[in-house]
Amino acid sequence: MGASFSQPAYVSNPSELADKLYDYIIIGGGTAGCVLASRLSEDLNVTVLLVEAGGSHEKVTSSKIPLAYPQLLKSKQDWCYVTEPQLALNGRQINYPRGKMLGGSASINALVYHHCSPSDFDEWERKGAKGWSYKSLAPYLRRSEIFTPNIAYPVDMEHRGTTGVWHTTYSYMHDICNKWIGAAEAVGIPRIPDLNTPRGSLGVTNFPTFVDQKGQRSSPATAFLSKDVLKRKNLTVAISTLTTRILFSSDGNHATGIEFVKDATSPRYQISANREIILAAGAINSPHLLMLSGIGNKEELKKLNIAVVKHLPHVGRNLLDHPMVPVIFRARDGYTLDYMQEPIKAIPVMLRWFLTGRGPATSNGGEAVAFVRSDDKTLFGSQANDGDSTGLIDNTSGSDAPDLEIALAPASLRPLPRSNNGITIIPMLVRPVSTGHLSLVSSSPFDKPSIDPGFMANPADMYMMKRGVRLALQTARSLVLKSMLDLKSDSKDTQDIYWPGDADPDNISDTDLEEWIRNNCETVNHCAGTARMGNSEEDSVVDSNLKVWGINNLRVVDASVFPTMVSGHPTAPIVAIAERISDLIMKDTK
Repeated sequence: MGASFSQPAYVSNPSELADKLYDYIIIGGGTAGCVLASRLSEDLNVTVLLVEAGGSHEKVTSSKIPLAYPQLLKSKQDWCYVTEPQLALNGRQINYPRGKMLGGSASINALVYHHCSPSDFDEWERKGAKGWSYKSLAPYLRRSEIFTPNIAYPVDMEHRGTTGVWHTTYSYMHDICNKWIGAAEAVGIPRIPDLNTPRGSLGVTNFPTFVDQKGQRSSPATAFLSKDVLKRKNLTVAISTLTTRILFSSDGNHATGIEFVKDATSPRYQISANREIILAAGAINSPHLLMLSGIGNKEELKKLNIAVVKHLPHVGRNLLDHPMVPVIFRARDGYTLDYMQEPIKAIPVMLRWFLTGRGPATSNGGEAVAFVRSDDKTLFGSQANDGDSTGLIDNTSGSDAPDLEIALAPASLRPLPRSNNGITIIPMLVRPVSTGHLSLVSSSPFDKPSIDPGFMANPADMYMMKRGVRLALQTARSLVLKSMLDLKSDSKDTQDIYWPGDADPDNISDTDLEEWIRNNCETVNHCAGTARMGNSEEDSVVDSNLKVWGINNLRVVDASVFPTMVSGHPTAPIVAIAERISDLIMKDTK
């Protein structure tokens, strides 16, 4: 066991940590890292060090206010990655946000609390990830949660956690979002009361969010690194500290410590781990650090003069993500949140939040959602019969799982002409066929990796996305929304901000729609899979205990271990993975 240090919970000067010994070193203070640090330090007989490259979450107001998270994009709380030019998106480079603060991307995202589809996890087990079925993971999905009911949106409490530390609820819901749920029902999407039950996600409903009773974001940092947890003498949290590589024994078989710095000009320090090093830096930074440390494709590492510790060619491969195309629809004045773009009109909303923790500021920005299958004949008619290599491919995890998500935001997600109003309906592919990869550009830890998600590279994804957009157009044309929206009867102006929202769904051409998708596709920021779980080092990076193949004392615990993509929002599954692995680690040491 490492020594029990009595230093402050936050350490921002790396030299204070140099040459010390901890039992567990956790690299990355994001979603999984916060859970691991909290759970492992419950055993006061071990010492735990959590190392985060970004800063603390505690004074970042834009993270606390649910609706303010867009202000964090391209800020110092964001790694500000950009993809390689995407061939299927007319060569466009896509902004690729990743959280750089305690709580990680769950401190800068849209706060969606979603268990995803039970068959997603059963698929993992079928593919060799023993112990990761829905039955195994469901108790951990509930364990962390403390759900606050909202009488407007009743759910079956049997499926919700009530004793955890991570606050969830149904927060603010704009009237136009409630109306849109009725519009989705009108086109044939059944309403469901709760996304997070064993029946899965298919249907239309309200989004549950991780917002606490004060109306503030309940991130993994606020939930799992509470003041009481940070007071533990056996837990140290280092912030503004970049891990530059993992250290190994002379034979390369054991991970022994890490090298870390304050910044590119500061000295490099080392610290050792007595039991394990746990890499929880996320689906971009975890494979990046593995490769910098000599674990990856040996041929690629040799080209950069990086000493090969272990040849694992799947490091950085299998990059999974959810692409989206926001569609803007004209709205009548007074029916959206666009008025908040004018600072003077936003003041009452912000005052209400500061004084009461209520109101529109507690919105997550995307309040209602539908999950559907692109081969649903009820919704898509004869189109759903296309199944050849140039049409649809069923890439879902099961017959009750979706491949399309359509979310609604009660505002325009893109700048509009002054005094204009809009809503945004966002089709997303939650089970795309296309996959990507990331790679090193140099041996320097200060050079960002090359990221190529391969958006829409497989033609099947374009078929799915076109169906998603057409379905979004149909919901907007529902009589339920007629009094709130101000749509044109038709439009051929494909360059207009309101196109294809103004277009007649029956007249819009596949050619125009496909070109618009290529010019407007973005990421939902759900990257995963780049250090996947599997049966052997020939097909994966980690085993079913998330241990790196061929290296003792080294695990990866974050979204990068996903064998296949979850058909929804990944924050809750990542928390559950970290909860389960924490249990396994603690049981192994007893």
